[in-house]
Amino acid sequence: MSGIMEATSRRATIEDDVSAALRRAIGFAGLFGLTAVAAIACTARTPQPVAGSATDRLMAQEALWQTELSGAPAIAYPPALLARRGNHEVAAALTAAQQQLTTDRAAAAARRNVVLQRISELRADRDLHESQRTVLSLKIDQVYAKAQQRGTVDDTPALQRDLMPLKIQVAKVDGDAARASRELQVLNDRMLALATAEHRRAEQHLTAVREQLRGG
Repeated sequence: MSGIMEATSRRATIEDDVSAALRRAIGFAGLFGLTAVAAIACTARTPQPVAGSATDRLMAQEALWQTELSGAPAIAYPPALLARRGNHEVAAALTAAQQQLTTDRAAAAARRNVVLQRISELRADRDLHESQRTVLSLKIDQVYAKAQQRGTVDDTPALQRDLMPLKIQVAKVDGDAARASRELQVLNDRMLALATAEHRRAEQHLTAVREQLRGG
């Protein structure tokens, strides 16, 4: 009888041990599953850098926008990229970047030249108005000198009759010069705005390219 009871006791102990082991196994499995899910989620959230030909293209674009941002005369490609310029895809990326730089700079120069041409015209107009103002001032002085010679300086109506046409011309010349100066200021502001816009554009493109290189 004692043998039977001892066997029964051992079996119960074994069953308890098995049950405990199963619970631990299930717990570890659940923990492993959660860890795996968390790892997958982290992987999904972590930007993965691009690779292959896409990287070459982005590296060339990064060098392009750095050049546009700095205003350097030529694109400074990474040595690692230049070392593989014999590769067809790398060569294509370098060529595309160079063509874009040429196109962008030609377009920017054209926009500036339109403004610069108008600035040049306005400066010429302003110089002409200033010359006309100088000539009119001399004529006014001559009218006063002749009036003094005739002794008619105190003859206000006669003097004003001689001076009025000249004063009207002076007023017109001064108005034209003032308008030219105001427009010149607007155009100078326009030149600054163009430079600012080009800088901001290059900065935005450079940031976007670098985000893509990081896998953003």
